[in-house]
Amino acid sequence: TITLSATRTTLPLNSGNVLPYPGSPFMAEVSFTYRNNAGVITALTSDATFTTSSPSTVSLSPPDDPSTADINEMASRVVSFHETTNNGSYVFFATSYDVAGTSTVTASATDPATGRTVTKTLVFTVQGAPPLPGSVTLSPSPSVVYVAGVGGATSSVISAQVRDGANQPVPDPGAVANVLYEIVGDAGGGILSGNGGSGSSVMAKTTAGIATVSFQSGTILPPGPVQIRATVDRADNNVSNGISDPISATTSVAVSDGKLFGLVITSPDLEAITENHVFAGVDADGNPVGGLDGTYSFTISVLATDRQGNPVVPGTTIQFGVIDAPLSGFPGTGGGSFDIAGGDGNPLEGGTAFTAPTGHFMTAGGGAGPGDTLLVFGQLVTGNFDLENARVVQSIANNTNLTVTSAFNRNDTTGSSVNYGPVLPYVIGRATEANVTASASTNSLGVASTKLNYPVSRLGKQTIVWAQGNAATSSVVRTVADIQPVRLPGVAPAQLSVSPTPIAGNTTTQVTACLLDANNSPILGAYIGFSFSGLGIGTGSIDGSTGSGVIDSPTGLDGCTTGVLTTAGISSEDEAMVTFSAGGEPVEVPIVVSTGLLLQAFPSSTSGGAVTLLLTDGSGNPVPNAQIVGTCTGGPSITGPIAPTGANGRTIATISASGLEYVCAGEPRNTGQCVFTTGSQGGPTATVTVLGGVAVGPDFSPLGPGVCAPTP
Repeated sequence: TITLSATRTTLPLNSGNVLPYPGSPFMAEVSFTYRNNAGVITALTSDATFTTSSPSTVSLSPPDDPSTADINEMASRVVSFHETTNNGSYVFFATSYDVAGTSTVTASATDPATGRTVTKTLVFTVQGAPPLPGSVTLSPSPSVVYVAGVGGATSSVISAQVRDGANQPVPDPGAVANVLYEIVGDAGGGILSGNGGSGSSVMAKTTAGIATVSFQSGTILPPGPVQIRATVDRADNNVSNGISDPISATTSVAVSDGKLFGLVITSPDLEAITENHVFAGVDADGNPVGGLDGTYSFTISVLATDRQGNPVVPGTTIQFGVIDAPLSGFPGTGGGSFDIAGGDGNPLEGGTAFTAPTGHFMTAGGGAGPGDTLLVFGQLVTGNFDLENARVVQSIANNTNLTVTSAFNRNDTTGSSVNYGPVLPYVIGRATEANVTASASTNSLGVASTKLNYPVSRLGKQTIVWAQGNAATSSVVRTVADIQPVRLPGVAPAQLSVSPTPIAGNTTTQVTACLLDANNSPILGAYIGFSFSGLGIGTGSIDGSTGSGVIDSPTGLDGCTTGVLTTAGISSEDEAMVTFSAGGEPVEVPIVVSTGLLLQAFPSSTSGGAVTLLLTDGSGNPVPNAQIVGTCTGGPSITGPIAPTGANGRTIATISASGLEYVCAGEPRNTGQCVFTTGSQGGPTATVTVLGGVAVGPDFSPLGPGVCAPTP
């Protein structure tokens, strides 16, 4: 036989889910004893098993095992466990949880004499509060519906959760109703509907503490969100016989006409770029064969809302467009600036005329023409939100006057049309190198997405993307637009490399910084920042800027820029350094003051290929006929021999990155190092960082972490 005894079998509700601990008021100590058929306590030859029937009411835990110092078994909560007993005796613990009720704890063991299973049960009661309502909460799903006939969801389920004073679900009310639902205020013809009928108020019953009805929208738009109230009776959990002690909760369901009023362009931060590939058949294993086709696709999304900030009706069509020309200054002065642009645009409210007193519509950038896009940045000037418009040019009258194919908005969001005159920024242009999918439809969140497609040879170029949709009224078709500049992005992570490394101190030398994306495509028109540190009493400057700043020229067609670096007054004891940055991981380059030899590497970071090594003396003179040797760690290797330095002190080493494992897109690339030296004891060294590749999948897209395997 088994005997179970407990310090108490009635436990208080553990609403805070406090874990077991010695002396806990929510815990009972349970003693287990096994006796043979003579009534003598007897050791078991196998483990006993302990189980609770309702773990949400009572959970079990064993005593703490002193041999496991890092784990407190007593503080655990389990449904069932087995354990070796001590000569037929054992103690374990039963702890209440957050649901009131009863739970049966069962102990079972195998009789060592007969092999039969012996069991014993003990019932625990977890006491709650009186079974009457103590609180009610409401939640609608969805929280936004649309007036009947516009194409969106017209009903919302309104759930009421009713709990007693111990936060337990109230008992089911049986034949009576225990929740009263009511519409508060104007519902625009909307009604409540449930098993208790339909109308502006209905009654419902809870099951396991939850009652539901649905709100059905009408055909008339109410002045604001519809408020719905649920009331329960704390006196008897019954609203069918009247309510003497009410508890209420209120929620709102927004009823929208679904009409577009606001539009915002967004750009995702992660996995937003697709690398496009050429399909050239399949290999012997059936996998597609091909390579990058030289273009990227960047996801552009918009968030569309009605005038109250609710999502527009799903399926609303949004038009997209992009312009990238005529533009000058790219990459020589950065991302470039549009030629046909100004800040004194004046669209005719409700008409098709556009003027700009200082415009050069026919001469700047070669001039504009029919079919070009006019972008008006109305949101940049207070009071002109409605004039954020994209329009197609129909004709150019002269440098300051043109006509578009469709009328501008009336700028009448206040109810009256307002004309602030020639105060709006504008750009006129066309797409020559980038394109965008022309249209997309909104989803249930009011989001629509498209792809901006562009050549990798133009990374960093300035473009302008626009999105626009129609918001029809009874008499006028109004457009809603958002216009945003977008510099064509590369694939992360960007790679910044600087040459030479290290840099000779107390000299004037040229330093080259190159910025590439993860596929080694140059990023053009980017300004590279720098900052000196550890100079002691010395000074450092690049292109005349002392201490910190940016290299004067942005990156060119090869993704590189060159600046003149000058340092003076640095001692050999100083830990001098210059740090370069361009939005990603910074690159630190030491500044070395030496009377001996100096070995430098160009570039200091590579994905494989030729590296130039330069050996000079302390005065900066080239050292010819010196043999350079190299050693690689972490996976890369040196291909072929390294010739002695020439008369200019230079030689070439070829590095292979094939020994580095590929990684998934978005993950840090594997790196190794190749260290070069003259081979003499204590000779100078130069270190080159080698980057591994990024894995792609059968569809030629970068593989995400969920499906990526680290193979080519």
